Parts: sequence; C-alpha cells; structure tokens
Amino acid sequence: MEASDENILNDNSISISSLSEYTNAITSIRNSIIEDGKSETLFFRGQSNKSWDIRPSIFRDALISVEHKIIQTATARVPQEFRECSSAFEELTKLQHYGLPTRLLDITMNPLVALYFACLPTSKVKDEEGNDVYPDGIVYICTGYEEHEKSYKAKILSEITKIGFEGDFTLKDLGARLGINKDIDPESFIKLIQETIFVMPSYSNSRLIRQSGAFLISGTINVTVNEHDLWNSKVSKSVKNLNQEVDKKHIIIPQDSKEKLLDELDFFNINESTLFPELEHQMSHIKKVGAKWVTTESPSFVKYESEKTVSHPIAESETKKIGEEDIMKIFAEFHIPKSYKPALLKVVLDIQQYPDWNSKENTYNKLIKDLKHILKDFDKNRSRTLAMQIADKIISISK
Repeated sequence: MEASDENILNDNSISISSLSEYTNAITSIRNSIIEDGKSETLFFRGQSNKSWDIRPSIFRDALISVEHKIIQTATARVPQEFRECSSAFEELTKLQHYGLPTRLLDITMNPLVALYFACLPTSKVKDEEGNDVYPDGIVYICTGYEEHEKSYKAKILSEITKIGFEGDFTLKDLGARLGINKDIDPESFIKLIQETIFVMPSYSNSRLIRQSGAFLISGTINVTVNEHDLWNSKVSKSVKNLNQEVDKKHIIIPQDSKEKLLDELDFFNINESTLFPELEHQMSHIKKVGAKWVTTESPSFVKYESEKTVSHPIAESETKKIGEEDIMKIFAEFHIPKSYKPALLKVVLDIQQYPDWNSKENTYNKLIKDLKHILKDFDKNRSRTLAMQIADKIISISK
C-alpha cells in the first residue's frame, strides 16, 4: 500500500499514522535510490520534536571552545575505561555513551529504531497561535557512503576533538599536530577538516548493537585565509546545524499517533528494553508494561480496628481517668488476692498517664501484657484471660 495523497505534505515530506504506512514510505524511498543506480547507505535519525535542530551536543552552549579540555578531563578521570579503546573515534563513542557532550550525532541503520525515538514523549511547545501543545515527531533520512571508524577521515576528524586551538593557531600547526602526510596540499586538507562523514563504529557496546547505531561526525573548522600562504591561514573550531547533511525527504509523526505507533513497535520487539540493555531501562520498561496490566483502580487503605478498642477516640481533654476505689472494686469482682492488688493498681494508674489511653490499641495491648505479667504468679493458666477481662472492664468504665 503506497502512502495516500493526504499523507504527502509536499514532495519531501510524508505524514504517517501507522507502522504499515511508515514501512511503505521507507520502502518507497529505498526503491527510488536503487532505481537511480546509487550504492549509498540509508541512515535514519528520529527526533521527538520536529522543530529541533540536528545538532551534536558539543555544538550547544559554547562547549566547542573547551571540547579538548572536556575530553582530556574525562579520560584522565577514569583512564582504565579507555585503555582498551583502539581509536580516537572509539573513545568518542564511549564518552557519548556515558552522556558526555561530543561532536558525534547518533543515527541508525534501522528505520524502526528511528521511529521509536521519534515517538517518544517530550515537553509541550507553543504552536502558531500561542497554545501549549505536544509537538509532532520526525524521522530524517540520510544517504551517504559510510566510513569505518579506523578510516583516515574518521581518524583525522576524531583527533581534532583532542586539540585546543589556542592563540594564532594555523592550518600548518593543525597539520603538524595531526601528523598528516606532508605531501597533501592545503586545499585538500581544508576540505577534509570541514567535511561531515557517516561512520560505522566497531560495535564495542551492546547498546550500539541493539540500536544498529552509526554516527555523523563533522569537522566544522573555520579557516581565515592567508592569501600569501594558505598553510599559514588561521583556523578555529566552530558549530553548525547538520540539517544540510541529511536528505530533504523526511517523515512526520503526528503527536496523536505516537502512542499507537509505540504499541505497534512493541509488538515487533522494538522498545526501551530491547534498545537499552542497561538495568535501569529494563526496569523502566517493566514498569510501563505493568501499567498496562491494570484493569481496576486499587482501593484506598483502611486500617483494621479491633472490636476491643474504642471506635471513636476521645479527645485528651475528655479522657476519663478511673479512681483507685473503682479500680479496686474491679479487682474484687475478679477475686484477685490482696497481695497482687498494689502492683496491678500501679499498672492501671500508670497506663492512664497516656493521652487517649482508653482508645489506643497499642495502649490496650500494653495494659494486658503488664497485667498478665503480674497475674501469671496467681493463676498461670488463666493469666491472659483475666488480664483481658480486667482491661475490658476498666476501659468500659472509662467511656
């Protein structure tokens, strides 16, 4: 099924609302590339807000000026983590994996993975009328010839990240720091350090494998030309939006279709759990799945109240204390010997010092426990029963 006319916003933009529409659109784009006789690789990038720039994290907040210091500090802090890295590019992928800003831009060779990221929830934005709305997502399509992470171009663009361009740093200085071939002409060198390339990593971590990950890396080196000697031209690091590095064709993911599409992707095992192997993501996915199992609302907690406690607590100011004479009458009622009465009386008088002593279950239990401890010498077999009977009688009088 081809994308319907209403899905085609213009020659370069298609809006989809189902997984079948999405795969049809991707297949159509792929077929057109094949028909043109091109051998370029298809890459994809999904963003949950279609208005966001395509910009690596180091290109934000003026961080590019301290790029080399960030990398040097990170690798020096935990050197054991980077000893086994076989290239500067692999170091960058590891730094990116752990959240450090780099000039790498994540892309994928799996269009379903890109769709997943395009469907993720994000913060509200202002629409043209000033209303707060959730934004549509977007999947960008990129075509290009891939480089391996150990290729010459990838090596040069990766090594640039470790170099600080202080003072009157020239093209010649940069070439010397990079150890480039002395036979290269300056114009070819400038072209190289300003290039943006697609790089296939060595899949050194399981997240890259699961996401079919790849990267865009861009040189973005400005050159202030010295007309008399190109090699003595000053160079500086700069930032740019990489929108121009992706094809004009893209796919819009309407906000109201995102949740449905995530459900469809989950059916094909594309979800947080399969794309992110780390434990916290596994638990997060289980939490989301658990929410789908809920069919009824859970009742609010209601504490069990024993029948032996007062149903309606009495305010402290209204708590009735029993006098010694009444307490002694209760002891006589249960035929308690005279020798036990002083100790039992003290227990009852002490318990009455607690606020709301006659309406608290824990106080009731303490009263029984203390009475039983004294009565067990009088009648071991009936000590608990006697204690409960006396306690109940005392509380009934206090109401």
